[in-house]
Amino acid sequence: MLLLLLLTAVAAVSEAQTDCSEGACYPRSSDLLVGRTDQLHASSTCGLTGSEVYCTPYQQRKMKCCPCDSTNPNGPLAHTIKEVLSTAGPERWWQSRKEVSPVTLQLDFNNLYKLDNLVLSFKGPRPNAMVFEKTNDNGRTWQPVLYLATDCQSSFPGVSTATPVTLDQTYCHSLPPTGANPYQEHTIEFSPLRQYAYVPIPTTQKINDVAGLTGLRVRLAELGDVPRQPGRALSRFFALKEMKVMGSCLCHGHASHCLLEANNKVSPQCDCQHNTAGVNCERCDDLHNDLPWRPAEEGDTHTCQRCECNNHAQRCRFDPAVYEASGRRSGGVCEGCLHHTTGPKCDQCAPGYQQNPRSQMDRPDACLRCVCNAEGSLNGGQCDDDTGLCQCKVHVEGPRCDQCRIGYYGLSASNPLGCSKCSCSPEGSLSDICDAVTGQCPCQPHFHGLSCQSCARGYWKPPVSEYCQLCSCDPTRSLSDTCDQSTGQCQCRAGFGGRTCNGCPANTYGDPLIGCKPCLCDAEGTEVCDKQTGTCVCHPGVTGPRCDSCSRGRCDSFPDCEACPSCFFTLDAQRQSLSSALKGITPTLPSPPGGTGDLGNFEPQIRDLEARLNLIQGSVSLPPAYSKPIDDARSRLNKIRDQVDKISNDLSPLEKRPDVSNELDKLQDLLDTLDVEYNAKKNAVENSINPGDAGAFSAIKNAYDESTDAEKKVNATKDTVKESANTREDTLDLQKKEYPNNTQDLNKLNENMASRPDLTPVAKKVCGSVRSEPCTPLQCEGEDLCPPEGMLPCEKNSTCVGALPLAKTADADVKEVKDRLEKLSNKITEAAEQLLDTQDTTNEVRQSAEDLSNKMKQAKNELEEDLKEARDVVKELKDFLSDPSSNLSQIQDVSDWILKSKLPLSPSALKKKLEDLKNLAANLPDSTSIFNQARPQLDAAKKTLKKARDARDTANGVKDNVDDLVEGLDSVEGSLSDMEDKLEDIMDLRDNLLDNLTKAKNQLNPAEKIIDDVSSMIAPAKSQVDALKQLVPNGRKLAESAQGNADNAENDAAAANQDLLSAQKQLDRLKDEAAARGPGGEAGAEADRLAKLKKDAVALGNTTDSMLDALEGKADSLRQLQDEIIQKSSKLEGLEEKLKDILEKLRKKAYDLSTCQG
Repeated sequence: MLLLLLLTAVAAVSEAQTDCSEGACYPRSSDLLVGRTDQLHASSTCGLTGSEVYCTPYQQRKMKCCPCDSTNPNGPLAHTIKEVLSTAGPERWWQSRKEVSPVTLQLDFNNLYKLDNLVLSFKGPRPNAMVFEKTNDNGRTWQPVLYLATDCQSSFPGVSTATPVTLDQTYCHSLPPTGANPYQEHTIEFSPLRQYAYVPIPTTQKINDVAGLTGLRVRLAELGDVPRQPGRALSRFFALKEMKVMGSCLCHGHASHCLLEANNKVSPQCDCQHNTAGVNCERCDDLHNDLPWRPAEEGDTHTCQRCECNNHAQRCRFDPAVYEASGRRSGGVCEGCLHHTTGPKCDQCAPGYQQNPRSQMDRPDACLRCVCNAEGSLNGGQCDDDTGLCQCKVHVEGPRCDQCRIGYYGLSASNPLGCSKCSCSPEGSLSDICDAVTGQCPCQPHFHGLSCQSCARGYWKPPVSEYCQLCSCDPTRSLSDTCDQSTGQCQCRAGFGGRTCNGCPANTYGDPLIGCKPCLCDAEGTEVCDKQTGTCVCHPGVTGPRCDSCSRGRCDSFPDCEACPSCFFTLDAQRQSLSSALKGITPTLPSPPGGTGDLGNFEPQIRDLEARLNLIQGSVSLPPAYSKPIDDARSRLNKIRDQVDKISNDLSPLEKRPDVSNELDKLQDLLDTLDVEYNAKKNAVENSINPGDAGAFSAIKNAYDESTDAEKKVNATKDTVKESANTREDTLDLQKKEYPNNTQDLNKLNENMASRPDLTPVAKKVCGSVRSEPCTPLQCEGEDLCPPEGMLPCEKNSTCVGALPLAKTADADVKEVKDRLEKLSNKITEAAEQLLDTQDTTNEVRQSAEDLSNKMKQAKNELEEDLKEARDVVKELKDFLSDPSSNLSQIQDVSDWILKSKLPLSPSALKKKLEDLKNLAANLPDSTSIFNQARPQLDAAKKTLKKARDARDTANGVKDNVDDLVEGLDSVEGSLSDMEDKLEDIMDLRDNLLDNLTKAKNQLNPAEKIIDDVSSMIAPAKSQVDALKQLVPNGRKLAESAQGNADNAENDAAAANQDLLSAQKQLDRLKDEAAARGPGGEAGAEADRLAKLKKDAVALGNTTDSMLDALEGKADSLRQLQDEIIQKSSKLEGLEEKLKDILEKLRKKAYDLSTCQG
């Protein structure tokens, strides 16, 4: 019943993951490697450049060395990366090169997928460390997602081993031990979601952030450890039998299926639900963007909502601002509204259209075209929804809103008011009404322009006049009758000036008809040069004939000549009063006797006068503008000085605390600096004797500001000083409160330690103490608590007391056993080296068998080629002999050559050699049996070596257990003797194995010699076949030539036959004529001719008969020769079959010898 409930629950969960109606749904996992062989790469693969040999354990304590040759990826010895696919077969795997680390396996998806589970089935030594990495940007950057290692601390020292509690954490997972055989198959599984199971976030977020990837990389960081066996070392490499990348397209919970491509390849395209779209359902479809897209969650599909576009749009977009403004209810904005609609929801008629009162807004005929002028109406030409009338802009009128109001012009769509107001000049225009199109105002006489704001040509308007006046330019001294519209200045000819050009030019004076003179006025200080007299009229504050200096009461800063400050005028008034007093005193002074330079008796009076002058000078007061600020500054400085002195006196002497001493030092330095600056400023103020010096006042004011800042800093230190004092008081209170209690506790502790604890019993257990008196930490008189260093209180095989003596005794025993183990280890190493030599001898025999097999294959191939060539020659020879066009003489030559030629070896001799080779192959030792006999011996040797190593390890581990030390050492000593005996047995087994291998090697040599003999016997026959092959084409050429000659002879014979018939007819005719004529002279001559012709005919006939007889004889000879050739060919064919059979047996035997069965 429980099992039924469990199956029901699993089925319900599986159905929930594929049902998209209730919440998030996910496609079923499939192997993402299927169809992606070309996207899987390995950084190292064995045998890519040639065959490589790998040695691994075989059965118990045996070794098997096999090649890897990936030069042909489809060959049986290839181990490429495509072999990790589940479809590769049961005995296929990928393998890296030996001793290469690290190695990476990279799978590029080039699209976003969801990884559910990664399964790696290792064949061979499992890696000691590896890293799983992923990329989300198609390989531009990689992030580690999981570290795995046998020892995380040494392989990845900076990586945490704690289970992640956030998604941004990675950790190292410790791999379990590989067991006794590291070459056995190991399976490692990795699930991204499983390692973040304790992160408290929704599963959907975990899938999107952790399981999504565009590429996967497995970095095999460290080679696995392998046991060291005697003989040839075991190979270290990475080997992967199967790799499964289980996952699906990443759909963010919005799809339950992925689309399939060719070859059952999982497509990245999701079959999107919940109104989503995109390759990964990463967005809402075009018309469902009313709410923001979100990944689906358990129990909530987050279905994309349709935008309300009133059936007038095919797409919409999500606008966050609209969404927030609606209170997070709707954020869809329709795009591409149809049927003359517009607006975020296509719920308004477009400009130039009005709503159809006979329809509804969600119908295609919802909007009709308006007749309003778009430039003059509001809302882009929309009609009023209620009245259907055009809504005109402010300055527009008319039924269609296409006219400007009176006083306005320039109807424009860009003008929010529709038309612009007429800008007619009140002085130059006749009215405020302008042209409705151009805006031209009606102008008064002598005015022109759009708004009548300018005077006509030849007129200008003075600033104080309302009318335009005539320019009145001198007709002979000006260039034209026009003048400047604002100043009335005419354009004068050279040498003339003035507004109407009837005077001298600028900076000159006089009569232009007589000659103008230049003015000597300074241009910067002169307002105008009098045109008649040339007198310079200066600017205010400037004086001099040329207006080039400042007047009295002005600063000497020409041409600015700024007014002097008020203090100047005060001092100047006092100076004038003093001058008046001095003028009154001067007449009363008598003339000095003796002339100038001698004061005579007037010195006392002069000294008195100087004193009176000093008194007068002292009576001069500071200017009112500066005296009060200076007095205020002095008063504040004195006040600050008094406050500083008061603060210094009020500070009580405090104990210097290390936490505030630095701060107080800084404050003291600051006070010293302020004091120096204050004194400097004070002296500067006191030494200032120039009341009108503005710079001294500025210095005083700056000093005042700095002193104010210093006052603020001093005030700020009050809190720090107060806090320091409070801290000191708290410390003193704490000391007074806690110190007596602590002192009392220390005294009590000293009293207790004088009587307890008693250390003597503990010392006996630890260091084997022989003391009997009590010993406390404060009182321990008499003997030492523990024996002196280096003294061993007990001898070997005696009873020891105390952990330390036992440990020392055990350590000494361990050292002794260690020495014996080292000696035994040397013997084991020697035996291992000898076994390695035996292994090398085995490899040599195996190599010899392989060489013999290769030679036999080569001999077989060469023999098959020679036989094929011989068959071709025989066939060609048969065709040549059977061809009726062949030349008889050439046939005769070929026949004679064949009859004279002799085979290099008779068929019986060749057959005998082949029989010897067959018998030798049958008597060869069976490599399988040899290796089967050697296997138990090697196994026994390896077992003994393992026992020796186990015993050594046992001895090393015994010292960790003190209680079982003696018993462990005894067992080790017993096993050492047994191992020494077994090593001797191993050496005997090794010698027997060497003898068997030597016998097998000696028996392989005769087989190799016989194969060489067969090859040497076949070589001469090959040369003769080549000669015959060359002879036949020559005979064929001669036959073709003879055929041509025979054709010519046939033609000649036909012609001769025709001549003979003609001669016969002529002879008959002559006979008839001779019979008619009777005997006579001519008849005798004709008879002689006839007799001669007859004789020639008889001779020709005899010759023809001789030729026919000769041809008949030749034909018999050719038929006989042809029979002999056919007979010899049949013998060769028989020998060929026998030789094939023998070669096949030799090849099988060589294969058996070359195959490694151990």
